[in-house]
Amino acid sequence: MKQTEKLGMVVFKIGFIAIAILSPLQIFATTQTGVSCPQKFIATVTNIADVEAGAFPKIEVDFQVIQNLKGDQITSKKIQIVKDGPIQFKSGEIYTVESRENWLCSATLFSKI
Repeated sequence: MKQTEKLGMVVFKIGFIAIAILSPLQIFATTQTGVSCPQKFIATVTNIADVEAGAFPKIEVDFQVIQNLKGDQITSKKIQIVKDGPIQFKSGEIYTVESRENWLCSATLFSKI
């Protein structure tokens, strides 16, 4: 009986350690993190430019805000993202965007050109 309890505790500890190690890695696997995103708006992509910096190629996406849905009332927004990330922005397309400062939380295509 004691061996079964010890084995159960070992399995529990290994599982707990695996969750503790792997949980932070999930943040980098998606475009939306557990962080609150106070800004939400509908906007048109007006410009996309390459950014020369860091180890990963990035782009800067310029948005012209059509409607503010949440947060501060803004008219435009610039966000830098990884160049070949999961979302491929195109000038003229309209997106619903959630952001925190200059960080993209999520973007959903609202209308194609």
